[in-house]
Amino acid sequence: MKACLVHDDFCQLGGAERLFEEIAKIYPEAPIYTSLVNWSKIPIPINPDRIHTSFIQKIPYAAKLYKILLPFYPLAFESFDFSGFDLVISSTTRFAKSIVTKPSTVHISYVNSIPRFLYNQDQKDQYLPTILRFILKPYFSWLKRWDKTASSRVDFYVANSQNIAAQIKNVYGREAEVVYPAVDTDFFQNSRKTKKSGYYLVVSRLVKWKKIDIAIEACQQLGVNLKIVGKGPDVSRLNKLSGKGIEFIDNATSEELKGLYQNAKALIVTQEEDFGISMVEALACGTGIIAYGLGGSREIVVDGKSGVFFSNQAPKSLKDAINRHSKLKWESTACRKSALRFSRATFRKNLTSAVSKYAVPNH
Repeated sequence: MKACLVHDDFCQLGGAERLFEEIAKIYPEAPIYTSLVNWSKIPIPINPDRIHTSFIQKIPYAAKLYKILLPFYPLAFESFDFSGFDLVISSTTRFAKSIVTKPSTVHISYVNSIPRFLYNQDQKDQYLPTILRFILKPYFSWLKRWDKTASSRVDFYVANSQNIAAQIKNVYGREAEVVYPAVDTDFFQNSRKTKKSGYYLVVSRLVKWKKIDIAIEACQQLGVNLKIVGKGPDVSRLNKLSGKGIEFIDNATSEELKGLYQNAKALIVTQEEDFGISMVEALACGTGIIAYGLGGSREIVVDGKSGVFFSNQAPKSLKDAINRHSKLKWESTACRKSALRFSRATFRKNLTSAVSKYAVPNH
């Protein structure tokens, strides 16, 4: 079958892009269609010559203004012509699933997340500046209706977690098979030479809805050190909240990140994750998790064995979890073993199995 791949955009290099990188490796000959590209944000293994962009790419400064260009995205994905393909695999957190295909073409959509800014008020409030949200309020109402309608164009859904499968069922009324994302468990490993240092770790984009301020306040009240790895628009506010013992690291290399995971007492996760790749990376390095107990963390962490949960997104609840974590004995080998469920080999096997099941010509 002649196949192609579709991705929302390449405007930031995050978990969705690393996941797409793995899909692109499985289908190395498949061309890639996307709305917009910042050419410095393409995963290194992907050949740029494979990528076909929409008309949005021609808009001046589009790669920097991609959020403001939100009204153009539905048209961008609907403008692609996939009539020459038997199989299209889209990977999406937003609108790549909305492509239009002919009845003879099989469209399988791998969903990392449904559009948060349409279905989660906190994240909608932070997606665009207040004035733009006000101006675009009627558009957002239309976009939500359009997104639900466009979701019916997908032939088969694959979700990155039970959590997202439930959201697809609840919002779109569709069933989804679960194929957990790939994590490079060969690279992220625990080290026998490693001795846990006196700090806790956060690895996240620095945006307000991630609620990293909870970790800062809790660690400061407990008098423990916290290292925060990541970039984002919330960095100035978080810096102002931070005092002694809080360190921001905005440009860690892969090797540095691995070392930070290996040496941390625990990875702290304050947000409700759709899945949570950083949790798997930490576990693969033999480090346990302290996580808010909703969403993807429930599918990764076993309470008392590979981490502990806290129930309220508040400093006191997190402080209690940190204290509980410090009193338990942790086995780094057990943490790593739990991460191996999410290896690249397992992802490749499960995704190709799902695709072969659904990708039947003239379905």
